[in-house]
Amino acid sequence: MTPVEACDLMEFWEVEAWPLTRDRVHQLAVEWLGWTIEIENGTSYLMNTVSGFTVPDVMTISTKSDLSYLRLDVADRIREVTPGSRRFLGDAFALMVREAEARWGVPTMRDFEETTSAHWVTASGGRISFNLTYRSLRAMFETPQGFKLDRKAGYR
Repeated sequence: MTPVEACDLMEFWEVEAWPLTRDRVHQLAVEWLGWTIEIENGTSYLMNTVSGFTVPDVMTISTKSDLSYLRLDVADRIREVTPGSRRFLGDAFALMVREAEARWGVPTMRDFEETTSAHWVTASGGRISFNLTYRSLRAMFETPQGFKLDRKAGYR
């Protein structure tokens, strides 16, 4: 996924009228993004089948009714970590952060164990993050409600 596509996707979620239920988020993703829903054991799972990644899962976590956050890969996962794969993901992360910085300002950067994160608190009170590990590059949108719960629990 290009940096522009990844940031556009995060902006798609940012401008929604939160709070939204998990089911409504799934419906919007199918209607507007062309994603799909798979059902396993009676539970629906959102899948980003448009990007063609090996792992198309989109994690959607909700409280009793409202979505708290969604997280997805913005690059294909690395099976075998090599110097080349680390450079590829690192370069992709740097380009995404540069694009996001042009849109949302200077990010808050964090290094924790084997993860580097850049995040921005959004105009709606949510948070957008790009997270780099040795094997993956992911984006996460925390809804205003989810971000508020994290802050209340002591997470930054």
